[in-house]
Amino acid sequence: MNNCIGTVIVVAALAFFAAPSLAAPWGPVEREARVEGADQDVPRASPMPTAVGDGAFSPLTMPARVGSTQAFAWSLGGYDTSRKSAVVDTSVEVRLWGPIALRGGATYSKDTSQMRPHIGARAQLLRQDRHGLDGSLSVFYKAEGFTEGEGEIETLVALGRRFQALSVAANFVYGQDPEGNERDGELRATVFRDQGGASFGLDARARFALGAQHGKNATREPTLDVVGGPVGTVTLGPVALFAEAGPSVFSLGGSTRAGVAAFGGIGSAF
Repeated sequence: MNNCIGTVIVVAALAFFAAPSLAAPWGPVEREARVEGADQDVPRASPMPTAVGDGAFSPLTMPARVGSTQAFAWSLGGYDTSRKSAVVDTSVEVRLWGPIALRGGATYSKDTSQMRPHIGARAQLLRQDRHGLDGSLSVFYKAEGFTEGEGEIETLVALGRRFQALSVAANFVYGQDPEGNERDGELRATVFRDQGGASFGLDARARFALGAQHGKNATREPTLDVVGGPVGTVTLGPVALFAEAGPSVFSLGGSTRAGVAAFGGIGSAF
């Protein structure tokens, strides 16, 4: 557990300090922008309201919009009583070009008792102003651990729409190992109201096994994992603070437990 906490602190620190420099080749990172015909520089608008409005700091549901900000990063920690385990997660997303971004991070897994890194690419294919809703496709590779190459390939479709200050989003996820021995699906959804630098709503995720599991992790992976509840985000200058708490359900080996999950985190956009 100490290794888990230490790893997430290191990853989060690297995310916050490295993201602005990674973003530099693909977009402006200067704090000042020259206005044509003006004698003085005008400060560039903060990306934080845009990130919050997109749902970039949603703990469970991935936003449908890609590339609205140059980069963002967040890290969270908490506890889930149904799993009897800590909750640790961190993510960094950097826009590469236009609506294409690179996303990576790490999640603590009680099943393997270690952090599971993931990395992948995201592309926004639909835009609300043109197609009536936002839509993106993401593909990730999730390793079993930092020193293990084995893992699973995960495909995620995110759809979302804004109704003035109200936003809704849904994720449809399919993952399997390269051999096809272990397969799982996820449904994620969020609805929140954007208050201009702050947001409040609901966020939920349901993960479930698909078919018979035959791999080495068949007895360690849960057949059902559900968590959700109220979520809120507030910004303090360049920092976003967010928290979520609600019921959780966990099934493994024919045994099902119910409990409460609560976690909070910190993030920023650049």
